[in-house]
Amino acid sequence: MVVPAAVGWGWPWALIGFGGPWAVPAAVHLPEAVRARNRRVERLAAMDTVRGRVVAVLKDVSVDQDDGYTSTTITPVVAFTTREGTAVTAYCVSRLPDPADAYGRDVTVHHASADPAEFTLDRAAERRSAEREVTFHALVLVGLVATAVAGVALL
Repeated sequence: MVVPAAVGWGWPWALIGFGGPWAVPAAVHLPEAVRARNRRVERLAAMDTVRGRVVAVLKDVSVDQDDGYTSTTITPVVAFTTREGTAVTAYCVSRLPDPADAYGRDVTVHHASADPAEFTLDRAAERRSAEREVTFHALVLVGLVATAVAGVALL
């Protein structure tokens, strides 16, 4: 929408002024995003795997006083024991299918050896999420560069 508007109004400099300056921090940030993804994938690969169980399901209902909108948050609580024998009980904010009916469910827990509070139930989903983040950063950079190039081409 921005490109046709800038072309229609005869403001190609606006495309350069927007795309160019924003492309610089995006280009600087992309390598760090790739390094962060690589560190995250390495941490996921190094995680220990143990059995756990959903020991509680917390339900929080809040009502917005202005419009009466009701919001419900369901948070499973997972308990597991590390290979070193440390008992851990924690809120499970990662992807758990059908969390409302998860009470008593046995789950596979992947946790960091150094910090069992860093855990996930779905390593594959965490990897996909890391890949999507880098893809998003790359697409933003491409879009910004394309915006600036379109502005230069229209001058």
